[in-house]
Amino acid sequence: MTVLQILPCSVSQLLSASKASSDTFALCNLEFNQVSVVGVVRELAPFVKYVQYCLDDMTGPPLTVRQWDCTPLAFASPGSYVKVIGSLHSSTGERSLQAKHIRVITDLNEITSHMLEVVHAHMQIFKKKFDVNMNITAVPSEDLPSVQGQVLHVIRRGSVRDIGIGFNELQSQLDFLSIKDIKSSLTSLMDQGFVYHTIDENHFKSTDP
Repeated sequence: MTVLQILPCSVSQLLSASKASSDTFALCNLEFNQVSVVGVVRELAPFVKYVQYCLDDMTGPPLTVRQWDCTPLAFASPGSYVKVIGSLHSSTGERSLQAKHIRVITDLNEITSHMLEVVHAHMQIFKKKFDVNMNITAVPSEDLPSVQGQVLHVIRRGSVRDIGIGFNELQSQLDFLSIKDIKSSLTSLMDQGFVYHTIDENHFKSTDP
């Protein structure tokens, strides 16, 4: 199992990552030790030995971030965007990010850059998994069942965007299909290597536009 050093992530990816060992987590069977995440500080709670933030990047529920040995002058105020580098931990079923470094973002272009890094990193992870688990006899897209082919067609059109297409938009364009059929088609397409997640579990992109 490959171990990544610092992995750009979205909050939803951190909350959904599988636990690989006592101190590491994994995405697509690839372990990571440290991550970088960008979001807005919703809440701040100073304690005696650490400060606790509620970090939100709008990809899922907010994530708890704790920074130790931090002086009050260095606190990131609520409403500010920050970039956090740290390690993911889980205690009593709750996940939190133990921050090694927190920096307030002044150039909002850095938020977009981070999301592009997340998409690129996840694409590389998926391709590594695909290379290991798939072979050259994979089913050609033209041989897919009708419903899967329709879902893939819409995803390919949305793949011109870096984040791909969201599930709500996919459902809107395929309103003649049931949600159950769309979800089962997505599962099959991902299992066969035609589609992968981007910024979260509700955004998709095709591996072959």
